Formats: sequence, C-alpha cells, structure tokens
Amino acid sequence: MTDPPLMMGHRCGGCSRVAFPPDPYGCEKCGAPASEFEELELEASGSVQAVATVHRHHHPKPTTPFTVGVIKLTGGPVVKAIVEGNKVVVGDTVKGVLVDGEDDNGNPVVDLHFRVAT
Repeated sequence: MTDPPLMMGHRCGGCSRVAFPPDPYGCEKCGAPASEFEELELEASGSVQAVATVHRHHHPKPTTPFTVGVIKLTGGPVVKAIVEGNKVVVGDTVKGVLVDGEDDNGNPVVDLHFRVAT
C-alpha cells in the first residue's frame, strides 16, 4: 500500500482534463467519449480550498462534529472529503489516509479521509 494512498481517475485523450471519480459517460469539458480516457493514478494529497464543520446530520456515522473539506488534489481534480485534525484552515496541506469503519448495516468498509500534514 502506498502512503498516501492512490486514487484511480482518468485523463481525457481529447482535452487532457483530469477527473475523479472516472466518468463512464464521457468528458464534461470537450465531450470526448469515455473510450478516449486514459486511466490515471492520483496521489491522495493536496490542499484545502474550503472547509466546514458539520454539527448535525441524518446518519449516526460519522459522529458529529466532523470537518468536511474541499481538497484540490496534487494531480488536479477537486474532491470533498472528511478532514481530520484540529482547526483545519484553507491552505492547509493534507494527505489521504485509509480508515476502517462500518456502513449503516454493520458491514466493514474502508473510507478515505484526509489529515493535515505536519
């Protein structure tokens, strides 16, 4: 396993747009079909572009409060994910970590969170 983990995205052969998650329908930018996509490994690291703390939500997990960040990945695309750490702020550098957990039915799952890099 790599540290930080790798995420599988794609690069459009028509316009070079990098996307995550892979889109099975075609490129949002130029309209090229998905058959023109190149699979691309993206490092789960980047910088925080926006941040919000969730105090109430309709599921028991994750427990509140938790922080959600908009992360601009080093490889280009933007993702939303839980960010662990005290006082996460815009501009923080973060790295992905795999976290063991359970879904709403008690089945084991592995989730990707981000942590502020020190």
